[in-house]
Amino acid sequence: MAWEVESPEVGIPSAINAALGECLQKRKAAKVSAPRLENRVMRSRWVWAGALAIVCVAVALTLTLTSRNRNEDRSTAYPSMASIEQYLMPANAEIAMARSAAPEAISIDAKILVLGWHGYETAIEGRNGFVCMVERSWILPFNSAEFWNPKVRGPLCFNPAAARSILPLTIKRTEMVLAGLSKAQMIDRIKAGFDNKELPAPEPGAMCYMMSRAGYLNDAVGHFVPHLMFYFPLTDKSSWGADLPDSPVTLNPQFQGGPEPITEFVIPVGKWSDGTAAPAM
Repeated sequence: MAWEVESPEVGIPSAINAALGECLQKRKAAKVSAPRLENRVMRSRWVWAGALAIVCVAVALTLTLTSRNRNEDRSTAYPSMASIEQYLMPANAEIAMARSAAPEAISIDAKILVLGWHGYETAIEGRNGFVCMVERSWILPFNSAEFWNPKVRGPLCFNPAAARSILPLTIKRTEMVLAGLSKAQMIDRIKAGFDNKELPAPEPGAMCYMMSRAGYLNDAVGHFVPHLMFYFPLTDKSSWGADLPDSPVTLNPQFQGGPEPITEFVIPVGKWSDGTAAPAM
């Protein structure tokens, strides 16, 4: 412990001394710059984190506003009836679309109706009691935002029972629309029509085919899927197991809450009317 390092007899060469001094200066510089670099990295991380947070908030606001705008657009996109020309179709195109509602074995001998300036007109007389036509948007519920959507085309083919008891409602609605009646007036007249038996209740066995891939039911579902529809006087949907988990039967909201005392069930099918496979519902 008492030993001491003796002083060197020969001094450190100037080259080595200069190199040591330079190394010492680099170490000092590194010690000073390291905290600066660390601070810079930390500041950079905070900047990126802040930027990311701002982007997330902006995206969330954009999605919220977009969704709100879409909902507002849906509620205001069709505030009133468009010009009648927008609902009309070339006769041959409408005949073809109407027939596409059901398999050819049914629609080939069906009566075909087309929409004209004053209502539905017979384009082709039928032989089997079925009636095929293309419904327009005013057959939707009265509170639907798409009640006046001129793009709606609903090809369907009523069986004889539905042609006698459901088709008159479509004819009645169309006549009132083309006469310029308001929704309130139409609702009152439909109620009166059922009260005085001018509009009949659904006959037993009333149904229709909606199996056309050419249809456009509304902006929300587009072409939808091929399906069959069954009509009844007001009925509890539980009697059909409608809307229960894994049940293929659903309750169609077309007449729910409306003036028509009708319950309508929908059952999807696996093929379009032309026999090709359809997407699952």
